[in-house]
Amino acid sequence: MTISQHAVAPWRLILGRRVGSALLASLLLALTGCEQPPPPPTKPAADRMVPLQLSILNYTDEYIDEVFVERSWAGNMVAHSGGGKFAGFAEVPRQWDPNYKLTVRWQTESLYLKDPDAYFEREVATEPYQQETPGGITFLWIAFFPEGVVKLYPTLVGPLHPDFPDGLTAPSWACEKQFPGNPKCFRRTPSWEKQPEQDKEVETP
Repeated sequence: MTISQHAVAPWRLILGRRVGSALLASLLLALTGCEQPPPPPTKPAADRMVPLQLSILNYTDEYIDEVFVERSWAGNMVAHSGGGKFAGFAEVPRQWDPNYKLTVRWQTESLYLKDPDAYFEREVATEPYQQETPGGITFLWIAFFPEGVVKLYPTLVGPLHPDFPDGLTAPSWACEKQFPGNPKCFRRTPSWEKQPEQDKEVETP
């Protein structure tokens, strides 16, 4: 009796292992049959960007012509003027990224006189901004300062608004404040363009 019990025990062990393997395989099959839904796809980069309308602020003594941001034409602007014209669009991240830069190409009056086909080009990071709600930023101001300084301001307001970044005001106002009564602050045509001569009045006898 003892011998037969010891003889049957290994078979029971093998059978138990087979049954356990079958149950494990069934469990795995059931799990694979009820797969979890895939995670939602990552939003494309376009959904993380916001298009802004371009406008130029010229705080320099030079006429600035043919301004481009990336491949979009932003217009041109006479000395100490800006904020009243809009042309083209450029995109910035919805959340400010200090490492995000845009390519700015422009031509100044003095550069044009040297070479009409020459341009300055620079990679410019945007100034800090907030995008709290949709439509929180609308404009991208390309501000040109003396000594070749260029800044990009994504905002909802213009330079006459008290909340405009860096406390900037309209270029002509800033010039007038620094140089009271100087006619250069309100020059509206490039110096290299001839002014049309006014017809002289001829007295008739």
